[in-house]
Amino acid sequence: MIRKLLKSDWQSIGVFFLLCVAVGLSIPPFRFLIEQSMMMQMVIQMPLLFIGGAFLNHFPRAKKITQFVSPFNTFGLTGFMLAQIILIYWMLPISIDRAVVIPIYDIAKVISMIIAGFWVGDALERSPPALQLFFIGYFAAMMIWLGIYFINSDLRLCNVYSLSSQYWTGYCLCFISAAIVTFWSFLVLKK
Repeated sequence: MIRKLLKSDWQSIGVFFLLCVAVGLSIPPFRFLIEQSMMMQMVIQMPLLFIGGAFLNHFPRAKKITQFVSPFNTFGLTGFMLAQIILIYWMLPISIDRAVVIPIYDIAKVISMIIAGFWVGDALERSPPALQLFFIGYFAAMMIWLGIYFINSDLRLCNVYSLSSQYWTGYCLCFISAAIVTFWSFLVLKK
C-alpha cells in the first residue's frame, strides 16, 4: 500500500525533508514551537515522525531489517502491537510534559515515533484488510476518546501547556482520527 505512494527519487527526497522538519522541531531554534503549543507537538510533529517512519520502511537498507524480523512479524501483528504500545505511551499527558521538559525524553519520542511508523508501514504490507481494520479502528477510537477528553476536561492535563492549547489539540485529534479512517478506507476500497 505505502510502496505505491513511494515510487521515485523525488518522493525519497520528500521523506527526508519530512523527517528533517519533524526532527527540527525538537532542536533549537525551532524547539520553542513545541514548547509553546501542545498542538504543534501532538498534531504536527508526532504524526510527521510517524509518517516519515512508515515511508522509511521502503528504502533498500530498511528492507534488510524487515527481512530479518519477518519470522517474528507474521501478518504484521508484532509491528502493529509494538506501534500501538509506543503510540499509547506518547498519548499520555505526563509523557508529553516530560518530552518538553527533559531533553532525553524528547529524543526518545523522536526515535520511538519513527520506529512505530516504520513497523506500521511494514505491518500494512503484510496484513489483510480485516486485521488492518482492527488496529486502525482501535487507534482511531483511542484518538477520538483522547480528543474528546481533552475538549471536555476543565483541568489542564499537561502542566506545560495552557487549557486552550489542550482544547485545540483535542479537536485536531478527532479530525486526524477521522482523516486516518477515511484515507485507509479509500486505499482499501481502491484495491
